[in-house]
Amino acid sequence: MIMKPKYYFTLSLLSLILFLSSCKNPFNADISGIPAEKVEIVRYEQALFHCDFTDASIQNLQQQFPLFLGNAPIDSMQIAQLKSYVQDPYLAKLFAETQKNYLQLGDAKDELAESFRYFKHYFKEFQQPEIYTYISGSPEHVHFQDGVLLVGIDNYLGFNSEPYNITQIPKYKQFAMSPDFLVRDIVLAISAAYIKPPASNAALLEHMIYEGKKLYFIKTMLPKISDKVLFAQTDAHLSWLREKENYLWRYYVENELLYKADYLAYNKFIADAPFTTVLGDDSAPRTGSWLGFHIIFNYMKKNGESLDRMLGNTNAQQILQKSGYKPSR
Repeated sequence: MIMKPKYYFTLSLLSLILFLSSCKNPFNADISGIPAEKVEIVRYEQALFHCDFTDASIQNLQQQFPLFLGNAPIDSMQIAQLKSYVQDPYLAKLFAETQKNYLQLGDAKDELAESFRYFKHYFKEFQQPEIYTYISGSPEHVHFQDGVLLVGIDNYLGFNSEPYNITQIPKYKQFAMSPDFLVRDIVLAISAAYIKPPASNAALLEHMIYEGKKLYFIKTMLPKISDKVLFAQTDAHLSWLREKENYLWRYYVENELLYKADYLAYNKFIADAPFTTVLGDDSAPRTGSWLGFHIIFNYMKKNGESLDRMLGNTNAQQILQKSGYKPSR
């Protein structure tokens, strides 16, 4: 008779618990066989703001960044515009602040490298994008097109950052303008390549499903993301949403909001805001996005559909029906 070590059963039970736990979590994909590739982030803002604007440095800058400066010879007027840009006091302040927060971007690179493994798991043809940072001086956070990501790095300086207060950016918007949201927003930008948006005059349900797909996509590619960052909600608003989920759903249904096709009427349930006006000053914003995510989550859990098929399904009514979504009291 072979005697087993005393810890054998404990380890077996632990393994079983972990296995069952991973089975219940739809975001625990096995990416162990997918190697991580090095992520490069090219810093246009550093090259531009450190440029001395000699003929040689201008030529070198253009050779490195034709994406920003084109290929045609840069004339004196364009050089003057570039000088004016880097000498602008506000933009110079933004650049200085980004250097304090994002000198290396090592953490973001590591997080993106891990996320891109999930991309390759779900989309075999996925190619890592080229990534450039720059000083936008505007709310342009991340733009993705043709395999290129442009990141307005000045949009992630942190809540209550001095430049944001100078330009009086509302506090509720500043909440999601911190380093924690950088990678989330990059993944969100890439999601546009996989999710078709509804028409602007579509019913609220279609916009809810669209927003829910985007959030589900982010969670799939960043399984460890916190709810606070995923939903861009404060702790107080997350608590409110969890407590009021059943009430919210009844409010939408009883007020016949789901099939309302008046964007001005239902925009308050989708657009960013400090709260949802018709639900009270203590309410969370973007309640339609919250409900949309949970409809998608239930749909995927109940139907076991692949990610790409779900993302490609533009029949919002079918998704709702097949989700069986009905929050408990």
